[in-house]
Amino acid sequence: MDPSAIPPALIPPLRLRAGRELVDIATLDEALTFAERNPQPHGDYEGMIRRLQAASSTEDIIEAGNAFRWWAESNALIVEPGLPD
Repeated sequence: MDPSAIPPALIPPLRLRAGRELVDIATLDEALTFAERNPQPHGDYEGMIRRLQAASSTEDIIEAGNAFRWWAESNALIVEPGLPD
């Protein structure tokens, strides 16, 4: 398999709440789709979207993943492992 075909991953993957549903997010593509479908008021939403869309280098990928995690935390979307759903 061509390594460039593998989408950049979030390490560790996140479990987020979207209304009543739980969504597992493992890649930047999944993060971008989730964020676009679930815009939230807190955090730098537009900046996070730009980072997710443009991430190409390892540094960009890490920065985009961190921006997404921070945005999700700012909006209380993350479901911590071991806590009740």
